[in-house]
Amino acid sequence: MRSIAIGLLLATVTAAFFALLPDEWARGAAANLLTLIAAIYVGFALASHGQLNLPRQIAGCAAFVALALAGLWFNWWFLVAGLALHGLWDYLHHGERGHDAVPRWYPPFCAWYDWGVAAFLAVRYALPP
Repeated sequence: MRSIAIGLLLATVTAAFFALLPDEWARGAAANLLTLIAAIYVGFALASHGQLNLPRQIAGCAAFVALALAGLWFNWWFLVAGLALHGLWDYLHHGERGHDAVPRWYPPFCAWYDWGVAAFLAVRYALPP
């Protein structure tokens, strides 16, 4: 439960940071954020010494990078969708056992962080005024 609260708190801090930026800078920062958080599971897979499926993590990372680029180039909704889907990706790893590469607290923390930032981006940038 504490990891969820910390994830939401950090999402609030991130949202405040985005709100201070010009819209196009915020869009670039959000695209970079999605790319970064997608790559973390590739790092977890490398650290797992074969216990976590590396090709699946690379494929997931590539999909999130594609959403980040689409959000950067076309529409904020791709960034919102990418962050929301990454939260689901986190929870897919929450129940995965047999390795110690992903700390138990990390998936719920990251999922709620992702969903908090996605909600902010949807309300602040993606929904029409």
